[in-house]
Amino acid sequence: MTNNRPIDVTMESLQLLRVSPFEQRFKLTMAINNKSSQELFVRRLNYKVMLSDLEITSGEELIWKAVPAFSTQEIEIFFSTNIWEQLGPVFAIVRESGQLNYYLTGELNTGSLLYQQVSDIHYTSTLTQDQLPMKKLNKLQKLMPNLGF
Repeated sequence: MTNNRPIDVTMESLQLLRVSPFEQRFKLTMAINNKSSQELFVRRLNYKVMLSDLEITSGEELIWKAVPAFSTQEIEIFFSTNIWEQLGPVFAIVRESGQLNYYLTGELNTGSLLYQQVSDIHYTSTLTQDQLPMKKLNKLQKLMPNLGF
């Protein structure tokens, strides 16, 4: 079965940049692939990112980029969250299986001011232990054992 959608959105990476008990800073990199013969104007992204069953962020990002015909543009979104107390079960999964599924869902708004199109986004990928700062997480766990992981 072929994909006839003129737009594909994929999550290229989800990086955990900084970890502390009070803030976790992430960088989400997405690729917008324009498979159309015409330039695509990307306006807005409504998104939700999940680590396993834990929502780590959701929001709306105004993008205002033009993606040339038959090309791909990367978009980076930086966000902070405070999910430290809920990370115990998530990192228990990482320790047991060596990996962690993450999900991106949302809507991408494209087009001009007069004509707009909305494309649904559903993307799943996996983080492995070497993509997570396990040494820092283990050190923080020793400093704060009451967090339960």
